[in-house]
Order: sequence, then C-alpha cells, then structure tokens
Amino acid sequence: MDMNPSPAQPRSALLRDLYEMHGKVPLSFELFPPHSADGRNAMLETVERLSPMASRGFSVTMGAGGTTRSGTFDAATDAATQSGRPVMAHLTALGLSRDEALETADRFWEGGIRRILALRGDRPRGVSGPLPPGFAHASDLVAALRQQHDFDIAVAAYPEKHPEADTMDEDIVHLREKLDAGANSAFCQFVLDPAAYGRFLEDCARHGIDAPIVPGVMPLEGWPRLKRFAQSNCTKVPDWLDRLFARTEETPELEPYLAATATVEQARRLIAYGAPGLHIYTMNRWPLPLALAEIMGQG
Repeated sequence: MDMNPSPAQPRSALLRDLYEMHGKVPLSFELFPPHSADGRNAMLETVERLSPMASRGFSVTMGAGGTTRSGTFDAATDAATQSGRPVMAHLTALGLSRDEALETADRFWEGGIRRILALRGDRPRGVSGPLPPGFAHASDLVAALRQQHDFDIAVAAYPEKHPEADTMDEDIVHLREKLDAGANSAFCQFVLDPAAYGRFLEDCARHGIDAPIVPGVMPLEGWPRLKRFAQSNCTKVPDWLDRLFARTEETPELEPYLAATATVEQARRLIAYGAPGLHIYTMNRWPLPLALAEIMGQG
C-alpha cells in the first residue's frame, strides 16, 4: 500500500484552463553574483534577455555567511537598473552579527532594493569555532527587518523537509513562525518530484498557511552535475529522470532536447499542483529559461 500518495491534480488548474482563461504564468528568475567582468557581462545579458518575461522580477543569491554581500548588492542593483523589474536580494544571516545583517539590509534599502529573501543560511565552509552572535533563526531576522524598513519579505520553504528538521510537521511549524514574524511569501528549494510540492501545499494548508508558496524550477541541463547537487541537498531524484538522461550517455546529442522537454514537464506539473508562479534558477544563463518562459505563455 502506498503510504505517501501523490495529491490529486485539480482539474481547475490544468493547462488549458490556465493558459486560455487566466493568462500568463507569473515568472521570476534567480541570479548569482558574478565573480569577474566576463561573468558580469553574462549576467547582464541574461537579465536583458529575460526581462520581458520576468513579470515577478529577479532575485540575487548570497553566499553562506554573507560572504558575497557586496557582490549581491552590486548584482541586485545592476539587475534592477538593466531590467526595470523588481529585484529581491537574499540576506543570509548565519555568520553575520546582528549589526552586520541589518547594515546590509540598510544598504539594500538605500540602493532601491525593496524585496528581501530572509535566510538563516548554512555555516560558512572552512570556518571553525564560534560564529558572531547574530540571528539564530530566520524568524528573528524577519522580525528585525520588519521593524527596520517596509520591505516585502520572503522566506525559504522546503517541500521535502529541511535536512535539520526531524519531521515535516516540525519544518512547517518553522515556516509558519517565519510568516507570522512578518514575511509575506515563501520560495521553495527546487524539487525534481513535483508531487512532493503538491503534498507540501496540502500539509501547509492543514497548518493554516495561506501565503503564496512559489516553487523553484531548476533547468535540467548537465544532469550528472545537477543530480549530485540535488543529492547533496537531500532532494529526491525520480527514477524516470535517471532513465531519461541515461540515454545521453550513448547519444549526447539528445541532451539539450531532453533537458528542455523534461524542464517544461516539471513546470507544467508544478502549475497543475497549484503553484501561484514559478521561480526559475538561471545559473546566469538565459537560453533554456527563455525557452521555458516562451512555452509557459510569457512570449
């Protein structure tokens, strides 16, 4: 007996109804701070190509321990200037003192960045010993940001449970605490099994959570690397994706076509499970995210 059944896909959210009656799929795109002049040019080209499709704007990541604070600020303001779209800057608190975290938020505000993804984050690699006293939990950071400026604050959600949480219910309680502290929405770590997102929405609803929970979509390029990354983040890897990309070992020419087709299938299933929009990881590359946006009705 299946003890963890997939949730039913609601007919009212299926694609014909969505595309023909309700219009375009809201999309946002994630960038990372570049490390060189060539990287900055590549990021800005990605922003330029995707701006017409980015109805919900862009986000810019921050390294563990706030290690890319300046790079995050520069990339966020560059993206906002280039696109004219809203940009959400990540703020990773673990490894920063309270003053450092809030000074970073002040700089974002002064630079015109009004959206923040508030994260506790992971312990910085290679750093031993005690960390600076700061925000121990993302909910504490959210509450402080809410007092500081009128930010639009988002937080992270984990459809397959945060690795440090003992149970899914415990993890959803933590999500509820972050929302109650003043966050307006949540963005999910990417999933490769859209049914996990559907189950997560149902579990959140049972806990009284009605804030928008936007799933992350990872373009399925470079499968061996992506699979290792997923496994390192405790993301379930469906057998069908392994079987699909096994075909590229003998016929590598198929890889870009299979990657595009599988990414579109993932996006469609997430929408069918009730996603209010999609947050697409670009890795600062635009071709597959742009193709996905065209197919999802943004063109």
